[in-house]
Amino acid sequence: MSFFGIAARNEAQKRAMQALINDKPFTFLTGPAGSGKSLIAQAVGLEHVIEEQRYRKLVYTRLQTQVGLNVGALPGDLNEKTYPFVAPFMDNLEAMSDRADDVKQYLLAGDERKRKVFFDSIQTIRGRSLHSTYLIADEAQNLDAHTIAAIATRPVNKTKFVFLGNFSQIDNPKLREPNNNGLYRLLRGLYEKEAFEYFDHINLTEVQRHPVVSIVEDIMRTTNDIPTEFTELEARGDVA
Repeated sequence: MSFFGIAARNEAQKRAMQALINDKPFTFLTGPAGSGKSLIAQAVGLEHVIEEQRYRKLVYTRLQTQVGLNVGALPGDLNEKTYPFVAPFMDNLEAMSDRADDVKQYLLAGDERKRKVFFDSIQTIRGRSLHSTYLIADEAQNLDAHTIAAIATRPVNKTKFVFLGNFSQIDNPKLREPNNNGLYRLLRGLYEKEAFEYFDHINLTEVQRHPVVSIVEDIMRTTNDIPTEFTELEARGDVA
């Protein structure tokens, strides 16, 4: 199984792809850095927007938080300010090198009607109704309950919202408390309501980057003392 030149490398990735192509409005992909969450979500989305035209547009969004010291206000218009925070999306295009130019024409089209891929600031999502949209909310573990509720209430018809999260990389200390974490509360709530007709959750566990990444993830998960509520919720999406 492959999309936009990206093939599944293990059973969990295959299950993730299957979840991303069904008609359920929500798909949650959790797991460590380098397990393929964003790459798979992006590849399936581009296939469905550009090739199959199942959706009218792909929207990529993530909270514009900075790691380490804050570099201050970024120069330029909204697009220029947003670009540094969508660098992961652009990095993934390198893995689809033979298709990168195809994507860029849909990113940079001067005619708004020809654009199919959009980088939207998460701060502008409230109040919108998203029709025929494949939305990727990256780094969703850094969203509070109010923000994730604002996103999760946007779907209208023919939409797929993909939430990507790694609970070992929560930047805001307040969100390391499960009841304050929006991703945790939304996913746990859907499980509690047994709303399985509306969502899928796949926990990717095999790291596809350099082997040292797995060691770093293990060290940091232990060092950060991740609450068991996070790990137990992740495990509900494990592929047997």
